[in-house]
Amino acid sequence: MPGGKILILLFILLLATFALRIFSAALPGIQTTIQKYSNRTSTTGVGFNQTPAPAGNSLSWLTQPTQTQQAQQQAPIDPSQIPQGFSLNQLSPYFRKVVFSGVSFPGYINLSLSYEVTTPVNVTGWLIQARRGAQVIPQAVNIYDSTGLAPETDIYLRAGDMLRMFPYASAIGKNFRLNKCIGALGKENRFTPLLPGYCPALYKDRSEISSFTGRCQDYIFSLSYCATPDFYSTNIPRDDYACQAYLQNNVNFKGCFDKYRGDADFLKNEIWVWTGNDRLLDDRHDRVLLFDKAGLLVSEYSY
Repeated sequence: MPGGKILILLFILLLATFALRIFSAALPGIQTTIQKYSNRTSTTGVGFNQTPAPAGNSLSWLTQPTQTQQAQQQAPIDPSQIPQGFSLNQLSPYFRKVVFSGVSFPGYINLSLSYEVTTPVNVTGWLIQARRGAQVIPQAVNIYDSTGLAPETDIYLRAGDMLRMFPYASAIGKNFRLNKCIGALGKENRFTPLLPGYCPALYKDRSEISSFTGRCQDYIFSLSYCATPDFYSTNIPRDDYACQAYLQNNVNFKGCFDKYRGDADFLKNEIWVWTGNDRLLDDRHDRVLLFDKAGLLVSEYSY
């Protein structure tokens, strides 16, 4: 029996030695697999306690589509629609989405964004190229306030927006998105071209003026923020100081801005930019091209 036990122990020892050799040979592969999985979890954030990716899908399910990816999700482009001198791989993801809606000498340029695009598109830094020269799209103030101190930022076109560019200088040295009170700003500053006459009523709620005399209220009813009050009018009694003070303090861009800035429809769908570039376009015929920041073609216009 002692000899039999020794044989059994020797047999177990041989099996253990054989198993150890197999594990040692497989260890590098196991370590590599562990390292690969570790790298994957560190870059994607997918761990044992997180929801696995859908079967047969890539890691794109982890993030929302970027602005560029959304723009690239468009219908196939017919070869006949590719502008002359360009190939398919030279077209921007925004081709047919941001388009010239009007171009004329000496430098009137309109750009619009298709209603199909649901994500605002940053067009600042895009290049407009014509035969005689080029123009980079600058920044603009999105909400021009009554202090005039709001900074210019990148221009984001929203669905249905229009960017209008002019070959003159801005009367206030800034570009901006139009708003409900912009007509009052145009009354105070000489713009070329003239700003639209967006001018709401002087009062938003009748209770604001209910304490004034009847003649004063009648006169206020006849005015808008684009008007210039006549303080010597017989409609305002000379001793109606409250009425005169109201008109002096409110009938201006600041008064309009302070009163209407919170309205949902305060901002308009036009951004006006003054380039001061009156040498961009040919006075007779030109081919105008729009390129994105990557140098890819977005739109063309010929006249």
